[in-house]
Amino acid sequence: MTARRSRCLAVDLDGTLLHSEPAELAIPGLSGVQYMSRTSADLLREIARRLPVIIATGRNAHSVGRVLHHLNGISFQGFVLENGLLTRPRLFSKGGPTRQDPWEPICRRLPRWRRLHDYENCLGLVFPESEAFPRAAVETALTEAGIAGHIRCETRKLFVYPTPPSKRVGIRAFNVEPFIVLGDEWNDIDLLEASPHPGTLASAHSDVRRTVQSKRGYCSRWSSHAGTEDLLRWAADIARSAFESQPRPYKIQPNGDSIP
Repeated sequence: MTARRSRCLAVDLDGTLLHSEPAELAIPGLSGVQYMSRTSADLLREIARRLPVIIATGRNAHSVGRVLHHLNGISFQGFVLENGLLTRPRLFSKGGPTRQDPWEPICRRLPRWRRLHDYENCLGLVFPESEAFPRAAVETALTEAGIAGHIRCETRKLFVYPTPPSKRVGIRAFNVEPFIVLGDEWNDIDLLEASPHPGTLASAHSDVRRTVQSKRGYCSRWSSHAGTEDLLRWAADIARSAFESQPRPYKIQPNGDSIP
């Protein structure tokens, strides 16, 4: 008989827990200040007493560390970082041998681009404002260097992943069921699809809202902090109902660092 896996809440950061609109908890970053409301933090703390909480984000470990500095008292059971390329039971692992930088040939071909150095398994770049076709420029650099990569372009940043990014693949390293999943962007869709209780905000990407609706999950009518608080109340109700007889969450037994 197969043992039942532990269940968890997997939650995204930017656009889900954190927003650009001011609130009580201000969290500075390289791209500006993000905020989280005190009510959201209290609700997340309540959920964490009943259900293991895993942060699943595109951010790197150092960036997530800045967030955790402002969330004292909330117990997180694991971290899926860099959109699934890195999974850790603790945010910072013991240092190992220095690996050769696989992205150096790309950076050399893009001398006016700024590299985001804290990413461990993907390449993060800030491209010049004068660059009209950043994706094409990186595709050319990858071809010239003979390197395979999956490109994701944002407003002023561009990321290159050695394998297709997948938070769902990342969370498998913890051998848990993503019981409740909260997210708002393209990189949350595969994890939302794997959850029996997916939730999102009114401001989420349209594909995310369609995914959640198709699974009969919860789409909040609100955005920003009001939407996050609404989502977390919904998640807290589910956690309360599912774990009434279990005041403490199961301890997740991860496999350690994992690079799918």
